[in-house]
Amino acid sequence: MSSLRRLVLTALPKVALSRLCGLVTRVPLPRPVRRSLFRWFAKRYGADLDQIDGPVDQFRSLAAFFRRPLRAGARVVADSPLVWPCDGRIVTCGPLQGDRVPQVKGRDYSLAELLADADLAATLAGGSQATIYLAPGDYHRVHAPFAGRVERVVPLAGTLFPVNPPAVQCIDRLFVRNSRHVFHCRLADGAPAAVVLVGAYNVGDTAITIEHGAIGCGSELGQFGFGSTVVVVLGPGPVGLPEVAPEQRVWMGQAIAAATH
Repeated sequence: MSSLRRLVLTALPKVALSRLCGLVTRVPLPRPVRRSLFRWFAKRYGADLDQIDGPVDQFRSLAAFFRRPLRAGARVVADSPLVWPCDGRIVTCGPLQGDRVPQVKGRDYSLAELLADADLAATLAGGSQATIYLAPGDYHRVHAPFAGRVERVVPLAGTLFPVNPPAVQCIDRLFVRNSRHVFHCRLADGAPAAVVLVGAYNVGDTAITIEHGAIGCGSELGQFGFGSTVVVVLGPGPVGLPEVAPEQRVWMGQAIAAATH
């Protein structure tokens, strides 16, 4: 089954199909249709409509609904040096193996491939990383996991494989083959860091909220559509991302129990 899935996913015209899906999801919907459609979606994918800022039928299209904001007070960003940048489930999390990032057990890729920047990769090698999968029903805005500064955001072209667990398990180097946006960051103490928003099948329209400037824990960085993946990378230092078991549920703004070295 894994080989067949890999063959089908490789052969699909993923970018073209994703662009078509994007056009369909941006079609304005009549107001009477919205409430029923979005409630069906929430039931099907487990979205929490109680956290939405405003009535559910305010969103003119599926695309707008996917990017829905949270109401005030729905989330409290923890008073912590590190917080989770998004809702989702852990794919892998913990120390880097030199300059290698684990995709799943038995599959990894290099930092330089992920970041498309050998110099930045060299400064982060030996640090730690967290890879988080956002399912379709999750809140789809991505926030800063630390305080510091965004120096620049680099868009990288690529394909659009799905990033759900079955695809991640069968496609080698999936995250470095997909299109993505790399946030080059500095922590408050000047240490380098990176946040990578990985595009996915049906999610080729990542929106960037901030391209440079100061950020605090919980500042919005960008928005996804249907579902995707975020990778956070910290360089070696006194505080790093801890080992967390795959599939653990995390929530944007929740404190990360940082590993100390």
